[in-house]
Amino acid sequence: MDSLSHIATKQSTGNRKECRHSERAKGLARFYKQSMVLRIKELRKTKNWTQEELADRAGMSRSQLAMIEAETRPANTVRLNAIAAALGVQTRDLFGEGAEKQIVFDLLDQMSAEDRAAIVRMAEALAAKNTQK
Repeated sequence: MDSLSHIATKQSTGNRKECRHSERAKGLARFYKQSMVLRIKELRKTKNWTQEELADRAGMSRSQLAMIEAETRPANTVRLNAIAAALGVQTRDLFGEGAEKQIVFDLLDQMSAEDRAAIVRMAEALAAKNTQK
């Protein structure tokens, strides 16, 4: 059975050969596990709505909304669009300003000290360029 798929396990093939896409897949998995810094609760509270009210308007259960708000369950674009429409905002408004910063911090944590130092030098150069304008 040498023609098994690349997803076959070590037990079934006797040898383990990584798929050529495995590193990219691991990187994507790390990216999608990162917190999105959603502002749904903040926006909901400005309207004085309960989770139940927003969930009804967005066409989902209160428990689904609660998990999305707490970021214990990932939200797909359909759900995010429904929540944004119910709140009367653009989907991009659901994301906090700190989301990009958090992604950068998470990526920095995965780098070597040498690479982090290079990123800091690059950021300092870009900041200096922007202050000259």
